Amino acid sequence: MKKYLKVLCTAAALTCCMSFPAFAAETKAEYKEASAAVRSEIKELDKPLTKENKIVSAKYKSIRLAKKNGQTLSVEKENWKKAKELHKSIMEIQKEMKATAVKPLKAEAKAQVKAKEFDSTIGTLNEVLDAKKARLASLKEINEIWEQIDSLIE
Repeated sequence: MKKYLKVLCTAAALTCCMSFPAFAAETKAEYKEASAAVRSEIKELDKPLTKENKIVSAKYKSIRLAKKNGQTLSVEKENWKKAKELHKSIMEIQKEMKATAVKPLKAEAKAQVKAKEFDSTIGTLNEVLDAKKARLASLKEINEIWEQIDSLIE
């Protein structure tokens, strides 16, 4: 009786394993259809706040360079100290952001498409989406800090 139960369970497990590819994206057309939603969401996250951040960053750099060249500060010393501390926090966030790099994941997805591993490619695209969401949250935090710096140096 135990042997029959083991054989039955083994047969059922093998049948399940063999049926998984039936749910997989086997052709490139099926893959494109399945990944369209993920790709559109990734494109929406590609509109970061970097333009706003670059403008304030340029103001901060010009003040820093003027101070470095021996000119007088155009802002109060206390505000400048606070701005420098805030800038340090931005640098820390950027270091943390490097851990969630997206380029290697995108390269992996391209390699998987070339190897016609469409299911794993969809999984990799979901990882890219998660990484982009994490980076966007960090960018929003950085943007808030730049806004604080902007109010201090004006």
